[in-house]
Amino acid sequence: MPTKTVAFVKDSIHLDALQYRQSSGRAGRRGFDVEGNIVFIDISISKIRHLVISTIPDIQTHSLISVSLLMRLFNLYSNAEDKEDAIYRSLIVLQCPFNAQTELTRRLIDIQTRFHCLHTLDFLYRLNLINNQGDLIGLAGILMRLHEFEPANILLTYLIDTRLFHQLNDAEEIVHLLACIFTNLSWPVVRQSSERSLSIRQNLLRNSKVFLRPVSAEIRQRIESYNSLVKEIYGFYIENVARQMQSFNNNQEYLLPFSNVSFIQSSDYDNGTFEYYLHHHYSQQSKNVSISSFAGPSGLTHEQFMSNYNPTIGSWDLAYDLDLSPRTIPYVDIDARDHTNSSYYLNSYALDFFRHGSERLLISENEIDRSETYNFASSFFHSLASIKTSLNTIVENEMKQTKNNDMKFFKPLNEKFLNIEQNFSRKINDSFIKIEFY
Repeated sequence: MPTKTVAFVKDSIHLDALQYRQSSGRAGRRGFDVEGNIVFIDISISKIRHLVISTIPDIQTHSLISVSLLMRLFNLYSNAEDKEDAIYRSLIVLQCPFNAQTELTRRLIDIQTRFHCLHTLDFLYRLNLINNQGDLIGLAGILMRLHEFEPANILLTYLIDTRLFHQLNDAEEIVHLLACIFTNLSWPVVRQSSERSLSIRQNLLRNSKVFLRPVSAEIRQRIESYNSLVKEIYGFYIENVARQMQSFNNNQEYLLPFSNVSFIQSSDYDNGTFEYYLHHHYSQQSKNVSISSFAGPSGLTHEQFMSNYNPTIGSWDLAYDLDLSPRTIPYVDIDARDHTNSSYYLNSYALDFFRHGSERLLISENEIDRSETYNFASSFFHSLASIKTSLNTIVENEMKQTKNNDMKFFKPLNEKFLNIEQNFSRKINDSFIKIEFY
């Protein structure tokens, strides 16, 4: 909110020109102050000069539609006394995007929103999170409470529903799985080039795991089953959006932009020429409406794109710049791949802190900066606390049910996560400032 004076206290790697402009814009209250004040405390002159004169990056718009957002809109409608008002408010969110800067962008966002809602309904129904009336059921409460951890929250509900956590009795094994899902701090090396060096480092450090080991074959099979469902449903979503957009483009997608080679009609080129082979390969690609004109002649098909789906790469090979972020396509890459499809290691700070509870070891062995240790530990604790609170609420509601309750399913889960959450909370309080968590 606006204030008379904005103070920047101490330097930080997160303090850049964009953050400075956004924060300093709060200086000065309309109707109260003629001008506002900006104060720098314990920040070097060179850094201040950099903040003041540096250009800020262009603001990139993105779609706000996500699986968790749609779940919350369903919840708004289900619990609303005035259904008409709930529908009106939901349509405002879905039909009034702030990033529709051009006619083409507006049309693309509108089509994406409509098809995403349709396919997400199917996705949530097949995950037993909504019924045929659109009412939230099952583990939907956990998904909404953990909305900031999307898509990890959706995968978590899937693993709980398939009784995976009922089979895991070791607390460290559960924390390891949760760390693989909810943390994403990477080591700056890829697996193929560092197996030996990291194994030597791990042997020297007796207190920490250093990096998260791969999940077991059984857990991987369940995660791949979840990802297969995601690729099946949202693969059709990508195709339908591309097909709908092509209907507005007057066959422009069949014309290469520089050579003007057209693939609408049959080929008139001589057999053996470059144009003939180019037309032949692209003609095979005409069945794959989602693939771009540049990627089409390489032989890439929609099935190949989805089978090798990498959320980091996104829509590079697609005909349109679709939003394929994890919030839109809830795919979970358990192998942590980069844009070159190389897998990298994830830092095991969450699991290590659960084992030893030492901030000093997080700094020395996990190589986390001292200013970031509490943020990382408390973020993981927040996910544990949210899971515990959601399960506790479900158990309380099940206890009120005199018939057909699911206490046998939820009570063991609640006890396991309660013990883990209390253990982690105690170690945070012992290592950091005494804080009462709720």
